[in-house]
Amino acid sequence: MTEKSTPQIEPFICAFEKDHLPEVDPELEQQYQEIRTYEKQQIPNKDEMNIINRYQLLADQGHWKATSQLAMRYLHGRGVEQSYFKALEWFQWMADRDIPLGYYNLAVLAEKGLALKEDKEGAWQYYHRAAQLGNPQSQYRLGEIYLHQRKDFEQGEAFHRCAMKQGYAESADALGDVGLIQDNYPKALYYYQAAAALGRIGSMLTLEGIFRDGDFGYEINESRAVQYDKLYDRLKKNPDLRFPNLSEMLPLPAHPEQGLYNPETDQNEMP
Repeated sequence: MTEKSTPQIEPFICAFEKDHLPEVDPELEQQYQEIRTYEKQQIPNKDEMNIINRYQLLADQGHWKATSQLAMRYLHGRGVEQSYFKALEWFQWMADRDIPLGYYNLAVLAEKGLALKEDKEGAWQYYHRAAQLGNPQSQYRLGEIYLHQRKDFEQGEAFHRCAMKQGYAESADALGDVGLIQDNYPKALYYYQAAAALGRIGSMLTLEGIFRDGDFGYEINESRAVQYDKLYDRLKKNPDLRFPNLSEMLPLPAHPEQGLYNPETDQNEMP
């Protein structure tokens, strides 16, 4: 662990990862995108060694995305002999350059004791540094820790909201779960719908079930349930689909007793 990559925990201010990524050489980026396209065409891959060698060449020239691809292959033993230590070296290289994903993966290694001695406090610091640099996976992980282990709902929700703003559907769904824990059903549905709009298939199924069965005090609405079911089927066929206008397509009805959730105030309002 180098001095530069030893993070300090600072008060959390929502940050987006795109604002903290280093610039990449356009020529190297073009080569990287060509490799990615070729790799996707090869599934199941029959040319792993060539792909790995090409990533290695780019990583040796400082292309951080290729570095991440290479590290993940060593981490999972995909096309190469599994080596947590080689994965660690590349993740450390990224963290030394303040690349958010490097800190996140160091946190995972430290938390699980892979290549590094199991170190919950070290993982905690790495997650925080990655989150400060906008990494949504770290923001999600910290959100869950604050909610379910530290019982700090304000902080946990802050991390999840930040990740959700970056399009991280799992955090939107987690905020829906918070609504259920709080018996705040308009809040739960607001965030489940947000997660569904971001393409989370399980959240779409949750919404379908709520209105088909009349759960949580909502009236049964068969036509609405059918609409969610159709979107669910589309997601099954194409998981990359997103529905940014879902709240306009299917505006949520007010709960008979609790009204509608206002995310700006974190309060419910009766129509």
